Amino acid sequence: MKRKIFSVNFIASAVLTLAVVAIAAYFGDFYFDLNDDVLMKDILSGAYTGLPQGHNIQMLYPVSAFIALLYRAYRGLDWYGIFLCTCQFGCVFILLSRALKVAEDKAGEVIAGAFVILFVLGGMLSHFVFVQYTFTCGLLSATAAFLVLTHSGDGKKDHVLAVFLIVLAYLIRSEMLLLTLPIVGVGILIRFCMSWRCYEEPVVSGVRVSRYGEKKCLFKKYFTLCAAIVLGLVLSSVIHNVAYSSPEWKQFNALFDARTELYDFQFIPDYGENRDFYDEINLSKPEQQLLINYNYGIDDEVDTEILRSVAEYASRLKTDEVPLPSRLISSIPFYLYRLRYVAYQKSYEYPMTDAPLNLIALILYLGVGAYFLFWGEKGRKAASILLIALLFACRSTLWLYIIVRGRDPIRITHPLYIMEIAVLTGLIISEDGVKKHFVKLLLLAAAVVSMIFIPNQISVISDEMAERDKMRDHYDALYEYFDQHGDSFYFVDVYTGVSATDGQERTFSEKMFENVDNSLANHDLMGGWACKSPLYYKKLDAFGLSSMQDAILTMDNVYVVSKTVNDVDWLKDYYLDKGYEVDIQKTDTVADVFVIYKVSEHK
Repeated sequence: MKRKIFSVNFIASAVLTLAVVAIAAYFGDFYFDLNDDVLMKDILSGAYTGLPQGHNIQMLYPVSAFIALLYRAYRGLDWYGIFLCTCQFGCVFILLSRALKVAEDKAGEVIAGAFVILFVLGGMLSHFVFVQYTFTCGLLSATAAFLVLTHSGDGKKDHVLAVFLIVLAYLIRSEMLLLTLPIVGVGILIRFCMSWRCYEEPVVSGVRVSRYGEKKCLFKKYFTLCAAIVLGLVLSSVIHNVAYSSPEWKQFNALFDARTELYDFQFIPDYGENRDFYDEINLSKPEQQLLINYNYGIDDEVDTEILRSVAEYASRLKTDEVPLPSRLISSIPFYLYRLRYVAYQKSYEYPMTDAPLNLIALILYLGVGAYFLFWGEKGRKAASILLIALLFACRSTLWLYIIVRGRDPIRITHPLYIMEIAVLTGLIISEDGVKKHFVKLLLLAAAVVSMIFIPNQISVISDEMAERDKMRDHYDALYEYFDQHGDSFYFVDVYTGVSATDGQERTFSEKMFENVDNSLANHDLMGGWACKSPLYYKKLDAFGLSSMQDAILTMDNVYVVSKTVNDVDWLKDYYLDKGYEVDIQKTDTVADVFVIYKVSEHK
């Protein structure tokens, strides 16, 4: 009987998951959300250096090496896109399978399945169309928390799967996993406390019966779970650090950290007002301009020390910087606004809208609190309410942290919502299955809210697809131009590589699974987060280039690409600063947006 039920649940979950895949494919066309994912794909596939590389900089080495191995086996597929989509739709399958399994009657199965499906479609469908590895990490973490809260029996298999999902999420995006891990910890604590009270000593014939042995086993089980998670994270980090232990990678990691500090948290001081500082670090005005336009890859003298010095100096200039306690207090109104504001999304990302996720979370908080308040066991109501309060305090702390840091895009905030929704849903359905009428009504209310937002999700996807198609019209033409001139190499201005029309269109990204070409690409950005990495030098070497500066100036088949709205005076000023008077000739125009330039020494 159990095998039959398992088979039915498995088939139902698989069919419903495939339905989500079909809906996402019908209303959208799978995209890498950001250009970061495109570059990661190029590194993993071999399109960047010529051979698939396990060092893709942004992900930890074990999972990068695994994906690169798939590309080495067969380079005709978009393995990175397949991997991310498998993770996301795999999470949908696990959530559905578990929700159906916990339900104790047919009505409960229908409501539980409907809630999961409608929540996916109304709350995060766009994330399944525009795929981003940070969101994938958060969804894996939320699924792991849901498994822990809803396991039955000894839960060993569920705990093993939860640990696997958490470690996988850490390998994909370590910073995001560490951000969500406190909520996972609260979920584990909630489940432990719920299980602990089942082993309280009963009184038989006036004698209290000890259940010390059962409590000891329970504590050991959850201690083992936590230890396994920590061990998995530590082991992953050790393997990653060993893989990046060469002097070249250590040097680049230092540069990467300095670059991140400068561009994400500091600013580039004005040259005229800070001439003495720039003279002190031997950075000329044309070189400082390279930092402003991100094209610092052309100058070998811009290294870790330069970037770190500029970042430290910029930090010292912030005399008006608000102290942390004041920033924290000033963030509270914005946090409360994000918590309560409900509106349809106007576009995919900006202006940022948290509905229906914040509304669903609110319904679940109120519903779970009411359930324990009115139907919770006597003597344990206070403890149950405190656990819910702990979850809310945890999410509030995380939200204030990202708001204070100014890093709150939807690829981070939406997974945080999904995390707490997973914990709250797991808590309420594991308490009584989906058996109590109140629990069914609560899930039904959340499902209805999700359903109301499905048309909005579809509209957002449609509009975003139209905008991205406009963007692709330009970049497809540029990439076709590169392919037609395979004997040449093109260094692309960073702002040109990110946006073709200065913010009037979507930033550069690529479709998954379309026109898959993982052959070595004859172009690269003049800056960016992979610039000056060992991979960057491998790419130069693959084309017989010694350095960007020399190649642009001395090689006949090397060109610079910029968009028509940009001037290239900065390039002429840079070479003049290095002692070369150059001529910059426009040789071609692509899609009326991109200009191909040839730089040569003036004779």
